Amino acid sequence: MKKIFYSFKVVITLVTFLFILLIITTSSILAQEQTLSQEKTITPETKQEDTETELPPETILATFGEQTITLGEFNELWAQFLEGYGPGLDKISVLDQVISERLLIAEAKNLGLEEDEKVQRQIKDMTEQILVQALIQKEILEKVQVTEEEVTNYYGENQEKFTEKEQVHLYNILLDNEDKAKEILERLKIGEEFEKLAAENSLSPSATKGGDMGYVLKDTLISEIEEVIFNLEINEFSEIIKTDTGFHILRITDKKPERLKEIEEVRAEIFQTLLYTKQNEAFEKLLADLRSKVNIEINEELLK
Repeated sequence: MKKIFYSFKVVITLVTFLFILLIITTSSILAQEQTLSQEKTITPETKQEDTETELPPETILATFGEQTITLGEFNELWAQFLEGYGPGLDKISVLDQVISERLLIAEAKNLGLEEDEKVQRQIKDMTEQILVQALIQKEILEKVQVTEEEVTNYYGENQEKFTEKEQVHLYNILLDNEDKAKEILERLKIGEEFEKLAAENSLSPSATKGGDMGYVLKDTLISEIEEVIFNLEINEFSEIIKTDTGFHILRITDKKPERLKEIEEVRAEIFQTLLYTKQNEAFEKLLADLRSKVNIEINEELLK
């Protein structure tokens, strides 16, 4: 027996098989629309005529061969395009693409592709995916909600996650030998600019920015450097520090103490975390409920 397993991330992906060719040619439609919009001028009289003329939906809009497209059919398609791609599309271009699609579909049927076993299997698979998506939409996405109280409680119970560690604005001069490092250190001590010496001598990528490495958080660098930089005073530079990458002279220009982020800074992050968690829980519960209603038997020998 063939079994299909769905992960939550997969099944919540929207699966659309309608207007496949239209979607593929959307960029062409938009390009045509840009050209046409530059040439077409809509006057107040035109708008008034559009709003005052109300034709019945069964009015034939286009004929091609033995096929027709009614005004009602096109209006439904047009509404779907506006929802998917927003305003700015050109009705003539969209109608032209619909006609092209219908002609291609008719030709596929004439060739008997509708009865092709592979095509039928693909249609069946896609239909099943859409049904699963509809179920997820109805039973999970539309029902699972996150309240303000849940967001506030999560923030209060997980403040360590929203605590920003102490950080310093770090500048670095990296050299490949100790003698050169000693020379640079002496030049710093007599008052030469750190940024200028870094730009001219440092082997670090930060040399192009005068040694500026930006803000670094505590517990993110190797211990030999961290022990020094978080004990420096602002605008103080270090002695020579030897590491596996070479000889460093470091300087900090600012310090930021550890702080707890305000709830407004992390509200959206908390909301998404809770929503994803609750949706997964609801999905697992749905699967468990469905499995509890049937007797599942698996011949494991066939899987060996």
